[in-house]
Amino acid sequence: MDVYDFDGASNILSKAIAEQEKKRKPTEDIEALEALLEEAQRVATKLHATERIVIIDSMVCPKEQMLKAIRLTRESGRLDTYASTYLTRDTLGSVLYENELANKRYLAIPISTKNGEGGTPGVHLHLAVSDKIGENWSQPVPVTGLGEDDTAQNYPFLLSDGVTLYYAAAGPESFGGYDIFVTRADGEDGSFLSPENMGFPFNSPANDYLLAIDELAQLGWLVTDRRQPEGMVCVYTFIPNETREVYGDEVDEQELRDLARLTSIRDTWKTTTSSRVKEARQRLSDLRAGKAFGQTVAPDFVFVIDDSRTYTRMEDFRSPAAKEKMQRYLQLSKNVDTDATMLQRLRDNYATAQPAQKRQLAETIVRLEQTHYPQIQQLQQLAKDVRNAEITYK
Repeated sequence: MDVYDFDGASNILSKAIAEQEKKRKPTEDIEALEALLEEAQRVATKLHATERIVIIDSMVCPKEQMLKAIRLTRESGRLDTYASTYLTRDTLGSVLYENELANKRYLAIPISTKNGEGGTPGVHLHLAVSDKIGENWSQPVPVTGLGEDDTAQNYPFLLSDGVTLYYAAAGPESFGGYDIFVTRADGEDGSFLSPENMGFPFNSPANDYLLAIDELAQLGWLVTDRRQPEGMVCVYTFIPNETREVYGDEVDEQELRDLARLTSIRDTWKTTTSSRVKEARQRLSDLRAGKAFGQTVAPDFVFVIDDSRTYTRMEDFRSPAAKEKMQRYLQLSKNVDTDATMLQRLRDNYATAQPAQKRQLAETIVRLEQTHYPQIQQLQQLAKDVRNAEITYK
């Protein structure tokens, strides 16, 4: 298993199970072997879907210092510890991500649980989201749609598209301890689609903690403790793919295992050019030196069409009907945002108002709610209409 010969492991385990059954060994011994066999067979299918990435650098450091090794551009938001952001003690090691606009945070919060029916109470980390309202941050609300059976979730990172979320989780879908998963917001109720295990080489039988991608710098970071002593991690810097690429017939089985394990950085260069590696290393050097990274123009909006297209300007649309609907969508979106801000202010004032003022505020709140919530439904329908018009345009 450690050298990723999962087919060989499956054969050994199958023979061991047959031998144990023949000798009528205790059921729990056989069940332990069967669990290992199931794990070997499951990850064997992932091996041949190993993603092709080019690693340009690696750095070994204590785990508590791993975030310092990741240098993001301002446009990609920021990573920090819960303790540092909220100036408090945190024994669970919660990490948070804050977006570029500094108005949304994803973070790991402790959730009380029981270990099975009648089990003893415990605590595990679960991802939550917090929004900035005025000058204050809202109470973190657990994110819905992620792995319900996970024993831990942590290390979130949101792409600049605002919908693609990477995070690490320990649970039944993990290869070892923590594995990295990816999911996307469904865009309607704030929940997320069913997460997917990122597979090899991002995950391993060890703990794989964090995946962060800076789209402006065209660099990614992977933090893992594979092949590291206790308390240490390796931070790999790589060139992310625009679309997923996997290794084909150009590598044999042993090479594929080595690439999946990230045995050698130089081996990942075989399918790219030296100039591409050199340019990526220069971008990394510029980030570490604190140099201004490129000139960016702020997008007019961020609107996801499908898995491969995210539009940021009206010029991106090909369909005239979609463009017209998008103009209505943007105007209605502004109205909805304005009404939401107003409602929050009215509700805050209501909480501290005198009885006579409360009656007047209540009437205003109800009237605004009667128009606000139908507008939200109209906005959601408009978003669907825009996507459908653009996707079906010939």
